[in-house]
Amino acid sequence: MRPILAGLLFLAAGILSSPASAQKSKADPIDAKLAACLKGPEASSTAGAIACFQAAREGWEQEMIRAYAALSATLDTRSRGILRGTQKQWEAYVAAERRFQAAPWIRDRGTAMSLTAAAQNVDLFKNRAITLRRYQAE
Repeated sequence: MRPILAGLLFLAAGILSSPASAQKSKADPIDAKLAACLKGPEASSTAGAIACFQAAREGWEQEMIRAYAALSATLDTRSRGILRGTQKQWEAYVAAERRFQAAPWIRDRGTAMSLTAAAQNVDLFKNRAITLRRYQAE
């Protein structure tokens, strides 16, 4: 149980210190909620920790959707079309990444790989949301 907890704390530290989180001086509420979840008793199991990551991914996905809509509303027609195209390409990348994560190889790597994949999915949506935020802020 301790190796799993140590691994979870390592993953959480990586997420919370990623370049995306460095963009903000104060921890984003989604990241704060993830950190609290990973410190809680529910994260003592692999399934519980994965649930923490899934909740964070869902939060970042909603934030990405919000940031996309906000940015899109500020753009001219041509730029909005280009943004729509880049978003579709990003979504295709995410779908391909999920197919790879669901491939048989991951089952052979044990529970730590499932945690890594769950954390990676958080980062995918977090980084996109922050990128869209920054485009609008500039």
